[in-house]
Order: sequence, then structure tokens, then C-alpha cells
Amino acid sequence: MPELVIEQVDADIIAAGDGIHIPRSWRAVVTGLPEIPGAVHARIVYDPILRRAVAESVRVDRNGAGDEVTTTLLRDIRVQAMVKWAASRVVRIDREGGDTESYGDYIRRLRREEERSEEQNLREAVKLYRLGSVINDGPLKVVSEELGVSISTATRMMNRARVAGLVDEQTGHEVYLQAREQQLREQFTGPVVGPGSSGPSIGR
Repeated sequence: MPELVIEQVDADIIAAGDGIHIPRSWRAVVTGLPEIPGAVHARIVYDPILRRAVAESVRVDRNGAGDEVTTTLLRDIRVQAMVKWAASRVVRIDREGGDTESYGDYIRRLRREEERSEEQNLREAVKLYRLGSVINDGPLKVVSEELGVSISTATRMMNRARVAGLVDEQTGHEVYLQAREQQLREQFTGPVVGPGSSGPSIGR
């Protein structure tokens, strides 16, 4: 069973937008990965240009005699999955009252809330979209899974949030392009149904 340890978390916390906060950098160590005879170490940073967590460097340490690090082994390392898992552990989300909460606490609270107004739903969609972007996950997938809607509906929600001025310029441009692509796809294939999963299991 894979295990994750977070080390050397930078005290400098970056406000990544829409109530999402993340350390400037940290280190992640993952052990117990299938087919990887050792520990994978990654230095992860928040890149302000890409606006998401990224791996700055990755190394593999073998367990000991009888093991070796090979190119085949290195190809088996899912760097982005490791970044997403580690980022979900260190990210913090604003909540009412001025406090912040962890990724897991935020998702659990969101799922317990039974009634939200349309505006509240749009604001949660914006926060989820930014959260997905920051931790290097699919932002529309996160909105879809955590609000229990299809990818098509998640795209339309984000487009309504863009029109209502609830997103920043860069996110707005990204959402506009995604909405156009979604419209073109639906013309030929019909609405895209979201996955039946209850959401990402990492970091909860």
C-alpha cells in the first residue's frame, strides 16, 4: 500500500486565488508503490506562471542490495499523480469566519451541505475549479465529481460564473475556451456524462 510523507514545508504560504492557499514548496516521499523497489522523493513547488503545483525534481532511492534503478523503473513513476496526492495534503481552503480547512475537511463539509442557492453553487464551483487546478488535477472533473453533476453541466456552471464576473481573467479565458469546445462536442455527440465516482480518493 503506497504511503506518503510530507517534509520540509515552506513557511511562505501563497494565496493562489478563490480562497485557495498553498506552500511555496515542500518535499514528498512515497514508498510502497507497485514495481518500484524503493522510495520516490519529489521536491514540489507552486509555479505562479502555470498556476499549479509542479514537480521541480524527482529521484528514486533503491531499498538496498539486489535492487537497481533503471529507465524502465523510472517510466513507471506517475509524477503527476504524486504531485496531486502531495498537493492535496498541504493545500488549505478558506471557510467562513476567517479560518482555513484542509482539502479533506472541505470536501466532506461540501458533501454534507444539502441546500445551496444557485449563486452559492456557482461560487463553490469556482472554488473547486481553482482547487483542482492548484493541485494539478482536472479542474472540471473536480467540479463535476464534488457537485455531482456531469462534465457538461460543470462546464456550463463555470461559464455562468465567468459571465457573472466570479472568476479572474486568466481562468475566465480558460473557461471560455472549454465552453466553446464543449458546445462543439455536444453538437456531434450529445452531452458528456460525468463519472459515477464519488470523487478523488487521494488526500482525504
